[in-house]
Amino acid sequence: MKRVLLLLPRGFETLEAAAFADVFGWDGVCGSKSTRLHSAAAAPRVETSFGHSVNAELLWTEVEVGDFDALALPGGFARYGYYDICRDQAALALLRDFTAAGKPLAAVCTAALVWAAAGIVSERRVAIYGGEQGRWLRQLADAGALACDRRLCVDGRLISGSAPSSAPYVALKLLEMLTGADNAAAIAAMTGYTEQRL
Repeated sequence: MKRVLLLLPRGFETLEAAAFADVFGWDGVCGSKSTRLHSAAAAPRVETSFGHSVNAELLWTEVEVGDFDALALPGGFARYGYYDICRDQAALALLRDFTAAGKPLAAVCTAALVWAAAGIVSERRVAIYGGEQGRWLRQLADAGALACDRRLCVDGRLISGSAPSSAPYVALKLLEMLTGADNAAAIAAMTGYTEQRL
């Protein structure tokens, strides 16, 4: 069984996290049946963007990297506290440890800034949301990243998407890395994500 860790920072965008839950949920029911998604956060209950909340299965301080095969990270909004994760040493250490272990990492939208805070983007092609008058692109460049102007960008074991709409495709690419192209294509067809415009 391939286990995927979904990090849920305060202020994450629900749609972006839901894409991973949906893709890996479909895989568990109709696909390879060889993956399982688990969630982790700084606290058991997490406030999301737009004033909702969810419960996490684990605290990220409890996570053993060896228990998981990949890590996924949705983006979020500053006004809801999303960037607190950029100062959370336990969360940043997890990203560095997954990277050092050669495990796939997936990020959607503004989550690439968390990668930058963890110091894992140097000389890597990374996509990010194009807002803030280019400030986020400059932040990535300052961290040594190479800008990727596609909605979906893959550089080795790093998968990044530039906007909320890229989330299902990021999740599908992560599924492909873990279970193979045929399985990911079958899940894409079942869920209607075959018309990619990347």
